[in-house]
Amino acid sequence: KDSKAETCENCPSGYGAGKASVSCQGCPAGEAGIGDHGTCAKCLKGQYRSGGMNSSSCDNCPEGYYQDTKGQASCLPCLPGEFGNVTGLNSCHKCDLGKVSVSSNASRCSNCPAGQSSDAKGSAKCTLCGAGQFSNTSGSTCKACPRGFYQESSGKSYCVRTPPGAIVLSRGAAKVQVPR
Repeated sequence: KDSKAETCENCPSGYGAGKASVSCQGCPAGEAGIGDHGTCAKCLKGQYRSGGMNSSSCDNCPEGYYQDTKGQASCLPCLPGEFGNVTGLNSCHKCDLGKVSVSSNASRCSNCPAGQSSDAKGSAKCTLCGAGQFSNTSGSTCKACPRGFYQESSGKSYCVRTPPGAIVLSRGAAKVQVPR
């Protein structure tokens, strides 16, 4: 009896086959035909592949999105207070002090206006500088008024010079004292 030896062939891009398979099949969501000999392999962190795509590669997550798990069909949005300024992130960055991102999937942070700052790194809202503090440029943090200056109100971009005869006892003063 003649026996014909069968040879195995690699699957085309975007398709894979399991061991001893007789046909190639499209890779499932979260995988692409990028493994050894055209087998399906999980997308890396920072990448995704949704169902129905017959592609030999996974796509990088777009700006404002990330993926921290292998083999996923979609990316997750950066949360408020975070941003993703490049593609293919496996985690988002936190906004610096003086900057915020108010909505999800931000690709950059916005500066807080003068007289305001953010409470912490990764904040989603600006807050007014307190009495005795100021922020003179957008995107900066609140600072204590220097000696010889004070600020009674909150949310100011400047401090007021102590009037003649009045005393400011320390930095960050919210009031002046007039000696009797």
